[in-house]
Amino acid sequence: MAYISINPYTLEKIGSWPSDNDSELADKIKETHRRWGEWKSSSVTERIRLLENLSEVLVQKREYHASLMVSEMGKPVQQALAEVEKCALLSRYYASRLEEFLTPGERISSAERSYVRYDPQGLILGVMPWNYPYWQVFRFVLPAVAGGNAAVLKHASNVTSCAFAIEAAMKEAGFPESLFRVLLPDHEQIERLIALPEIRGVALTGSNEAGSKVASLAGKYIRKCILELGGSDPFIVFPDADIEKAAEGAVTGRFQNCGQSCIAAKRLLVHQSVYDRFTDRFLELVAGMKRGDPADPAVFIGPLVNVNAMNEIDRQVRESVEMGATLLSGGRPGIHGPAFYEPTVLTDIPRLAPVALEEVFGPVAPIFRFWTAEEAATIANGSRFGLGASVWTNDKELADEMIELLDTGSIAVNGFMRSDPALPFGGVKESGFGRELSYEGFCEFLNVKSVAYY
Repeated sequence: MAYISINPYTLEKIGSWPSDNDSELADKIKETHRRWGEWKSSSVTERIRLLENLSEVLVQKREYHASLMVSEMGKPVQQALAEVEKCALLSRYYASRLEEFLTPGERISSAERSYVRYDPQGLILGVMPWNYPYWQVFRFVLPAVAGGNAAVLKHASNVTSCAFAIEAAMKEAGFPESLFRVLLPDHEQIERLIALPEIRGVALTGSNEAGSKVASLAGKYIRKCILELGGSDPFIVFPDADIEKAAEGAVTGRFQNCGQSCIAAKRLLVHQSVYDRFTDRFLELVAGMKRGDPADPAVFIGPLVNVNAMNEIDRQVRESVEMGATLLSGGRPGIHGPAFYEPTVLTDIPRLAPVALEEVFGPVAPIFRFWTAEEAATIANGSRFGLGASVWTNDKELADEMIELLDTGSIAVNGFMRSDPALPFGGVKESGFGRELSYEGFCEFLNVKSVAYY
C-alpha cells in the first residue's frame, strides 16, 4: 500500500509515500517510547512554554498550513485558515489551563489524607480522518503531550502532507524529537500496532465501520479508546426563533467544509408555522454561496474529497427523490468539476429515505416539518447517531425542555454546532464514546491515580 495524495479540484497527484514495513514501525515506536521516558518527567512550566510556542508557529505559518488543506482535500481557503487558527487557540487553551489541570486534588475519605493525581501512561495512537486534517489531529495530540504522554499518528492517506507538516510544526515549536511521530502503516498492521505494549490508548475519529474495528481491537488487547464517529445532527427551528439568523446558521452549519463534517446540521427540523418562511430564506442564501476553486478566498463551496464521495452523495439524493422526496434545488453532480456536487435542498422526505436515515457527508440539506416540541424531539432522537444538535428558540423554558429531551453529546442553543476547546466534545449511541477537549478530554488518557495515607 502507498499513501497517495490527489488534489480533488484538479485531480493532479500531489505526492506518494510508501507504507512503513514492520521493522520501520517498530523502530519509530521504540524511539518514541524512549523519548516519552524523558518527557514524562518534564516540568509543567516547560510544557506550557512549548504549547505557547506551537501556537505562535501555527499562526506565523497559517497560510502554508492552510494551502496544504486546500490542495489535499479541497477545503476552501478561508475555512482552512480558520482551522489553523483554531488549532493555535487550542494550544493556547491547554497552555493556560495546564497547571490547574495537573494540580493534585485533595479528597475527603476514610484515610487521614487522600488526594488524586494525574500521571501520563505512555504512547497514544491516533487514527484520524481527512475532513479536518489539522484540527482532528491536534484535538488528540495536544492533551496527550500536555499531560506527559507521547503520540503517534496514523492519518488518512490522502492528507499525508498535512500529517508531516504537523510533525514539523511540533519540532519547530521545540517539542522533543520523536515525541510525536507520523506512522504509515497498512491496514493489516493496525492490529499489530495496537497490540504493542507501548501503546496505552487509541483515539479514533472516523466512520462507524472503522470505529467498530478499532474498538474491537482495543477490547481484545485491553487498550483504552475513545471514538468520535458519525453524526446526523438535528437543527431544530421553533416559531419564536429569529428566522433570519436561523437560516444563516443553517447554511453555515450544513454547508461549511462542503458538508463534510460529523457535526454538520444534517437534518433541518422546522416548525410548520415558519416552515415556508425559513425554507424560502434558506434557499436564497444557498443560491448565493460561491462555488469553485477552493483557493479562491470568495469560494464557500469547493469539491468533495474525491469522485467516489461525490458519487455516494448523488446516490443518496437520487434514491431519496425516487422514494418521494421533493428536490427544491441542486441535485446535480460534476457542475464545477469532477468531484463537485451542487448544494442540494430536499423536502417532503420519506422517513425511510437515505437522506433521513443515513449520514449524508456532503452538501445536502433535507428539511422536515414538525408541529410540537415532543414531535421534534422524537424525530431528532430517531437516529442511530447522537453527536450534536442545534435548538433555535427565544423561550428559555422550551430550550431547557429540549436540552433534557435530546439524546446527544452536545447542544447549541441559537447557534450552529461547533467544537470549542473549553467544552468536552463527543457523542452517544453510534456516534461513539469518550470525550475530547476541555478538562474531560485532557483526562481520558491519563492515569487518574488515587493516593491515601492511613
